[in-house]
Amino acid sequence: MTITLDTLKENINAYLDTFDQRDISPSTFTLYTRNLSHMLHFFEHDLKKEKISPGDMLSFKDYVVKTYKNMTAINMLGTANRFFRFIRAEDFCVDNIKKEEPDCPPDILTKEEYRKLLAVSAREDSKLYYIIRTFACTGINYSDLEFITVEAVHEGYAIARRRDKQWTIIISRNLQKILLQYCAENGIHNGIIFSGRGNNKIIDRGYICRQLKVFGSMVHIDECKLTTRGLRLYFSRTFLESEKDVMELNELLGNKIYSSHQLLPSRSIEEKSRALSRLEL
Repeated sequence: MTITLDTLKENINAYLDTFDQRDISPSTFTLYTRNLSHMLHFFEHDLKKEKISPGDMLSFKDYVVKTYKNMTAINMLGTANRFFRFIRAEDFCVDNIKKEEPDCPPDILTKEEYRKLLAVSAREDSKLYYIIRTFACTGINYSDLEFITVEAVHEGYAIARRRDKQWTIIISRNLQKILLQYCAENGIHNGIIFSGRGNNKIIDRGYICRQLKVFGSMVHIDECKLTTRGLRLYFSRTFLESEKDVMELNELLGNKIYSSHQLLPSRSIEEKSRALSRLEL
């Protein structure tokens, strides 16, 4: 079985068009687009072929494994496999590689390190300061920044929707004051607060990660702690130390696991907001 490059390009465009009918984040769409572009570029410019076969996918796998880091390679091959299953060309799917397990669990920011990170970001880059506070005060993922709007801040919560999942992001009184101050200073009156350039709904992930590492190095914080996930972990640990409620933490994080195990009614938005304010994040 072979597929011409022209057919491959048409199928990739058709596959990406289906994302318009699906509720995915802009960052996920960008990732899929970039991964498939890399694959197409490899066939067209590295292999210089007009038709590709399943054997060429094995060559692409070898190239990806040798060229990219473990998680990037896993994402690229996973995207390719999902694409080929979409066009019913399963013969082109390849076995993905295994995720490399870290030698030890990821470290989490200490309270002192978090304070240092806030201090240096407030001095060097006020936008990052407010972004850090948003992640650490809510426990959201990067892609959930699109739900942090001016309107949501005024309400004190945001309704987040992703595919078949819906959850409430609590914006505590403390974070409300902080973000309303940022909006007032920057003339943001509606919509997404941390918006991106061009067609991107939210600010670029790369910018956030780069700035976190730059400022973290200035105050001697281990680089492995300086990610948006690291801030989510910091929120989770701080919440559990204070509230000791795993079920409510899963609810706040938007994890599905809590729904089938919830025995008691969850607290109101106002009660959760007060609890988060007590964390002093």
